[in-house]
Amino acid sequence: MGRKPLDLTTMDGTLRRIYEEMEKQKFSAAELESAIGAPKGSFSNWKRGGGRLYYAYIDRIADTLGVSIDYLIRGVDVDKGSLTTVEVGLIRNFRKLSEREQKVILDTVDVLSEGCTHAS
Repeated sequence: MGRKPLDLTTMDGTLRRIYEEMEKQKFSAAELESAIGAPKGSFSNWKRGGGRLYYAYIDRIADTLGVSIDYLIRGVDVDKGSLTTVEVGLIRNFRKLSEREQKVILDTVDVLSEGCTHAS
């Protein structure tokens, strides 16, 4: 017997937006929990109505998913601007790198962009 499909209409707006961003970016609950430092099983508990404890992690959730806190809470994204899905993915992957690896990437981007005279 298969799992019952998740009913997004029963979630509050914030949790629904978190879930939708996770789906869009192919983030599992376990990956999100690990990235934000939440105990294992937290997301499942939140989906089942186990309170709104995710608000304690809202800044880390927003950072991990590459969206603004405003977007998650109010559905209005004033900070994100016009990032594409590819750009959001780059940011997410960049955050997974060590500080040393991030510096190498930033230095490389600086060198590559020095000769650029146009934005695409």
